[in-house]
Amino acid sequence: MAEKLPQMGILLFFLGAAFYLAVLPFIAYPVNSFIKPVPIFLLIIISWLTTSDKTTKLWLITALVFSLLGDIILTVAAEWAFKLGILLFVLAHCAYIRLYIQDAQFKLTRTLYFLPVLLFVIVSYWFILPSLGQMTIPATIYLCFLSFMVFTAFQVKQYPVLISGGSCLFLLSDFILALTQFVLVETNITNFLIMVTYYLAQFLLVLGITKRKVAI
Repeated sequence: MAEKLPQMGILLFFLGAAFYLAVLPFIAYPVNSFIKPVPIFLLIIISWLTTSDKTTKLWLITALVFSLLGDIILTVAAEWAFKLGILLFVLAHCAYIRLYIQDAQFKLTRTLYFLPVLLFVIVSYWFILPSLGQMTIPATIYLCFLSFMVFTAFQVKQYPVLISGGSCLFLLSDFILALTQFVLVETNITNFLIMVTYYLAQFLLVLGITKRKVAI
């Protein structure tokens, strides 16, 4: 099967994402638990239909399934749900890391491209750290996995712009989420920015991974 994202799948993904973003200010739990994960569910279907290599398909769908579960859990306004959501996204990042490492070619130039991102991570962590409280350890562990995921994304040989770009958007989405959780007041604008960067991140990652020409 050709590793090409079907046009209908792309259309449905963006329609699903646009619908959720449009109704986001007007819905709450439990309604958002059903609408929020729909775009990721569509990416799972797209990945299943367009990824011919079994190993790639396994790890990509694993990453998306953990992401989908994390999306659902994070709609629950409770500390236990936030911690469980962190765990689920750590597992998603581990699956992405597995995909990236198999296609990685570690070079100094690629690492240098990552340095501005690392600086952003350090400054962001320093800014948010005083507000983390009891979430300091879980948030720090999550940030380590997220940062390593982005680092390995910069090392991939095939479609590095799509994959590193998607990973950076993932990082940006989580940074805005952390700000709203621990520093700033949650608003419709911040919620919109969190989700639009997150959906675009996942789309770019799926696009880059499914376009690979060889098995990894």
